[in-house]
Amino acid sequence: EKGKHKGFCFIEFEYSEDAAEAIYNMDGSELSGRTLNVNLAQPNQQHKLGSSYKAVWSTDEWFQEQAGVESEEQMEKKKLDAQDASALKEKAPIMASGR
Repeated sequence: EKGKHKGFCFIEFEYSEDAAEAIYNMDGSELSGRTLNVNLAQPNQQHKLGSSYKAVWSTDEWFQEQAGVESEEQMEKKKLDAQDASALKEKAPIMASGR
């Protein structure tokens, strides 16, 4: 259904028996006119990084990228690129006058 929030959540149980009981009791039940699907979460195979599973937001780099914050390396590269462009602009008139 377009425009309707699916709604989901993750719940952790201390004991596996409690989780199994919650799945048994709640899967297929109705809440606010909608049928609940309750099951065990499975790791997403598409986001496997190396030999462990990590959320994309588990590193500061992801947050910085999303916030538009540049790393020191990115800032240094931009600075060097600007210096190169400036040097090329300075040389351009000399090359043009040499024709």
